[in-house]
Amino acid sequence: MVDFSNKYLTTIEDFLTESIKHSSVISFDDLDVKEIVFQISEEVRLKQFRWADNTVCVPNVVRILLLESKADKVEELEMLFNAPAFTKTLTDYLQSNNFHLILPIRTEVELVSKGSSRLIYSAGRCLLTLDWPLPEEAENVDVVIDDVKKKVLQVQERKPQISLIGRLTALNADVYQNNYFITKEITYIGRLRIVRDSETGKFLRRNDFVFAQLEDPEATGNSVSRQHAKIEFCDNAFVLIDQGGANPTIIERKILGAPNVITVTGTKGINLADGDTIILGSAKVRFNFVESIDKNTFVLQQNQDLLAKKLERGLPKQTFKISALYLPEEIKQLNEE
Repeated sequence: MVDFSNKYLTTIEDFLTESIKHSSVISFDDLDVKEIVFQISEEVRLKQFRWADNTVCVPNVVRILLLESKADKVEELEMLFNAPAFTKTLTDYLQSNNFHLILPIRTEVELVSKGSSRLIYSAGRCLLTLDWPLPEEAENVDVVIDDVKKKVLQVQERKPQISLIGRLTALNADVYQNNYFITKEITYIGRLRIVRDSETGKFLRRNDFVFAQLEDPEATGNSVSRQHAKIEFCDNAFVLIDQGGANPTIIERKILGAPNVITVTGTKGINLADGDTIILGSAKVRFNFVESIDKNTFVLQQNQDLLAKKLERGLPKQTFKISALYLPEEIKQLNEE
């Protein structure tokens, strides 16, 4: 039975309720707050897996299922459920019940057809599930499970698809997953995870290294376009290619100790060197070569990198660029505890 008086579930409920009230895009016909809180509790109850030393683990991927006919709400829901007020409170809720996260909480919004059995009883409202990462999703490990015995059998590094490994580290902006390891041939960089055509709603691409969209129009991450750049691995080199963002793509490289600025233009791009600083608008990202993927960078993490650290340090709160993400005073106070 769901304990709706639990302070963390209450915080999530209040946050979502106030968010919807202040949103011009999402309504209670799209998202039933009580249902979402109930689904969180039920998913946690049903998806407990035993790992080493009898540690109880739960999946880290919050998957929001949404009808295809509501594709225009994907962006708002992505920002809503990736907000620190949600991800950190959910993490705290799990920790308070002695549940362990192998990887940090992240949210994916998935569109499903009207006839999908997963939404048959939802009356058109979105549904929340907890899942383990899929092979095609941007994680650097695979969690091998026995779904019948409810056990985590193994946590193993994903074998890189390319012969070298690169790493991206955000220096001055909020990203969904920092210290991102490049292990495949094409890595997309931009603002927000899912990019759709603004007129047709057609899916364009899914970004891998994702900048958060913040309420403050002057926020660093907001200077990054949705389809800003990509990194291709070609001829044993990482090539940075600008994709027509509103702001330029620049490489800052030290040569003999002196800074050198290279503007990335054209379709061929520029080869990246170890230690380069990639500048997207006003956001800065460090690029490095690494010999191997350090599990300690992401396995057993309990927070959402830069997003959660802002809350822990008590720095001024920033919310995503959505009127829905209004934080009532009682939620702010709880997050500061």
